[in-house]
Amino acid sequence: MPLVDNTGLPSYRRLREEGTEVLEKNRAQEQDIRELHIGLLNMMPDGSLEPTERQFLRLIDSCNRIAQFYVYPFSPAVIPRGDRARRHIDQYYFEFDALQEKGLDALIISGANPISLRLENEPFWEPLGQVLDWASEHVTSTLCACLATHAALLYFHGIERQPLPAKRWGIFSHRVSQDHPLVRSINSCFDVPHSRWNEISPAQMTNAGLQVLVESDDAGVHLATSADGFRFVFF
Repeated sequence: MPLVDNTGLPSYRRLREEGTEVLEKNRAQEQDIRELHIGLLNMMPDGSLEPTERQFLRLIDSCNRIAQFYVYPFSPAVIPRGDRARRHIDQYYFEFDALQEKGLDALIISGANPISLRLENEPFWEPLGQVLDWASEHVTSTLCACLATHAALLYFHGIERQPLPAKRWGIFSHRVSQDHPLVRSINSCFDVPHSRWNEISPAQMTNAGLQVLVESDDAGVHLATSADGFRFVFF
């Protein structure tokens, strides 16, 4: 039950070349099967824009056994872009207003390349807040990756990330902290890569009522959720 090419996004052509099955939209519509609609807020810089699309499309495809997955990329217009990236977004991406009208079953929010010391000064801060507010009321589950987690926890809980004395970079041993469907049947200990200059500690998260699911003594939190366990997932 494959991904559906609902946009003509060049990343779908790349995935087909790798051997991934991707249905054309008209063929998908002929099938009587459940559809799931996922938004992808892509805030990555120009050089990582399309690789980020492919990364998340591959992840969605790898766990897709129950439905046709329609993915709707979008990106705030306020993020500075070069001509090529802007043309790509204009041609293949969706407007957030249109997605609000359509509705989404799930949402992925990518990381970003920070250019300011404070997240509130980033160009994406205001439109990201609008997306987070809407998602908290209208989307079943939202996955925040990397910097998006730091931004969401600041926006919703006032949690300030703390600068590290040196960049945390490498592969670290982690353990499952508590039972949850996201980590059920996963080995209790496994390795995870980290690469960042800032962190939010497990204590900061648990004090805000969040559920920390995976953590490391050396690298901190890898996976957490909102208090209800599903509305927001934080990597």
